[in-house]
Amino acid sequence: MMANKKIVSIESRIPELKKYRKKKLVRHMSIIISIFVLLILITLYFLSPLSKVQRIYVDGNKQVDEQTVLKEGNLNQDEFVFGLRKSKSADALEQNPLIKKATVELKGLNTLRVHITENKTIGYQEKDGKYYDVLETGKLLTTQPKEFPIGNNPIFSNFKNGTVLKDMVSQLMDLPEGVLLSISEIHFAPTKSDDEHIKLYMNDGNEVSATINTFAEKMSHYPSIVAQLKANQKGIIDLEIGSYFRTYLKDKEEKAASKKN
Repeated sequence: MMANKKIVSIESRIPELKKYRKKKLVRHMSIIISIFVLLILITLYFLSPLSKVQRIYVDGNKQVDEQTVLKEGNLNQDEFVFGLRKSKSADALEQNPLIKKATVELKGLNTLRVHITENKTIGYQEKDGKYYDVLETGKLLTTQPKEFPIGNNPIFSNFKNGTVLKDMVSQLMDLPEGVLLSISEIHFAPTKSDDEHIKLYMNDGNEVSATINTFAEKMSHYPSIVAQLKANQKGIIDLEIGSYFRTYLKDKEEKAASKKN
């Protein structure tokens, strides 16, 4: 039986072993060369301008200037693209009370787009000849004053940061735009009977006496109230309880009478 088995000599297998070893060597060399080429490409990339931020553009900002956005977001040209922490920059920008929302995204290989959504300025409060923003969030800014108020926003007086100001702003935000634009000044003037009393000076020459918690509901009827007045008749519209109008002359007479009594 042993004589019938085919015997394969080592010499006959040597070419196959050589061929196998050659293929294995080529495969290993290919892997090494590929890794080497990849490292070279990575090195060349980081040495090239493509690896760094070449352009940053900011949009959506009106009150916050571009330099402030870049500084507060810690965004710089020539910073490595892969070193960017976009979400951290956005979070840092949103710490600015003027900024409602910030997004930082990479456009193309090395361009950054920073989109800003700002909190709307609903008015200004004057102090020492400077004007400080009152934001739609109900916050009064204590920094970055302006030399002059911008637009037709009302001027606030005697307010400070806190619940009262937030409630006042919330009421203003519920007003029709036409009514809001007709307000020139808003004075916080609490009394013994009403700790939320406010006095408004209107662009048409009238005054309004009201309380904050019912202000938006009652003030929304201001155009129809004024429409019922005689031509060129100006005075004080009392919205605290119901709706009552008295001319400036009558108001002076009532104040004079109360002093005598």
